[in-house]
Amino acid sequence: MPENGTKPRKRLTREESRAQTRATLIAVGRSHFLRYGLGGAVAEKIAEDAGYSRGALYSNFDGKEELFVAVIHAEQAHHLNVFRALLKEEPSGKKRLKKMRDAIADLMTDHDWIVLRAEFEVGALRSEHIRKSFVEVHRQQLRDGSELVKDLLRSPEVTSRLKPEDFITVIIHLAHGLAVTQRILGPELSQKSTRTLVQSLFDHLISSA
Repeated sequence: MPENGTKPRKRLTREESRAQTRATLIAVGRSHFLRYGLGGAVAEKIAEDAGYSRGALYSNFDGKEELFVAVIHAEQAHHLNVFRALLKEEPSGKKRLKKMRDAIADLMTDHDWIVLRAEFEVGALRSEHIRKSFVEVHRQQLRDGSELVKDLLRSPEVTSRLKPEDFITVIIHLAHGLAVTQRILGPELSQKSTRTLVQSLFDHLISSA
């Protein structure tokens, strides 16, 4: 043991080291994609700012497109964990519904997510590789979102005008389109107004007694 009494740092396994490298590259890549966009971001600069070599990035990802998709997957996983935690901690069907509505409105008007999602859409229109990833992410969103809605609908207080997968399709795409428009229009359509509109859309499609 070192003289200062501190325990020596545990040496990472190969798998742990690789996971740490990927996580750092994803975090730094996220900031670059937000600032420069998918087209403007440079893989070598991302690696440099993350403290790794160009080779380290390419040994973990095929290139910046695959890194971008990894960023999207990380965002999706985080959002899903937030929604699941909300439903788990609240037993009341009515309160769960309100918390879910507010969380969706917060997400859909979050600046970072609006930009990343818009970049994903533009990338999907230009790159077949990203388009395929977009389709996969969309399908996963439908599966995960539908399970969350089914969980809400287990309460006799909660009713929906749409099937769970249709509700998720509508709320994701209409709310996101509205949020993108708000970012473009600026003061003409405030973030607060957009959030209220998303909540109203949610309330129209699913409600509690």
